[in-house]
Amino acid sequence: MDQIEIAIMLLTVLVTILSLVLIVLLALVVIVLNKVNKMIEDARQITDNLSSATAWLSPTTVFSAAMRAFRK
Repeated sequence: MDQIEIAIMLLTVLVTILSLVLIVLLALVVIVLNKVNKMIEDARQITDNLSSATAWLSPTTVFSAAMRAFRK
């Protein structure tokens, strides 16, 4: 085998391995981004629930609900 053939073969193997590593890394990035997106949506839902509970427990809302209850 000539030295150039060995170099070409080694470069081909190296490019193949690097391509596989790149594909695996891209897949991992997609998986991580999906998990982060799910966590962000959960946090958004929690903050929405918290803000609605805070709005419901505000003194203005509580007193107006009590006034309506006593007026009936």
